[in-house]
Amino acid sequence: MKNIRFYEAEKYNSDDYEKVEDMIYKTTDKKTYGESLALKGCSDTELVSKLLKSEDWAQGTSNLLKKYLILTYDGKRYYRKIENVGTDNDIVWEDQHDPEEQNVIYVTSIVFEPEPELEENEPSDPYVSQYPLDDILDKFFVYCNDMYEKENESDKNHSYVEFASEKIEEIRDLLSIIGKHVYNKLEGEYVYLKIE
Repeated sequence: MKNIRFYEAEKYNSDDYEKVEDMIYKTTDKKTYGESLALKGCSDTELVSKLLKSEDWAQGTSNLLKKYLILTYDGKRYYRKIENVGTDNDIVWEDQHDPEEQNVIYVTSIVFEPEPELEENEPSDPYVSQYPLDDILDKFFVYCNDMYEKENESDKNHSYVEFASEKIEEIRDLLSIIGKHVYNKLEGEYVYLKIE
């Protein structure tokens, strides 16, 4: 990894992100909330009657949610299976996840030139190679939050990745790689992460 620079992702300009420091944003960890559903039938019949009359139901967009109509009411999400709308099985489901309990995380993104001669991905590859990325994650106690599939697919010269942590200090430490050369080097029997 060479010519490592901060990547100002377009998504950072949305209401989901708050800039807290130069190159560091705060958001909520959507993955714990959006990749699985924990539903139970809504038992409040008066509320169900009110929700069924609402015209604000919208079809979900992700693979997980596209089978559902979704409504946010009074800060809580409700679901209906599209295939059951208008039938006796048209049940209003409550989302048991509490949006207030989502984890706050800190994120930053980088763009860099990969070095295939050091066993990294080709710059034109639509993915980022496992190493030295895994070693960076281990060293700075961060994780990958976004692999920027669209950017990595379309940019034939650079690779993109977003890092996240619940601790801002770990993101600050990670940013020490900006402008550096980061690679793995075999020394004897062991491979070491080098940052220079």
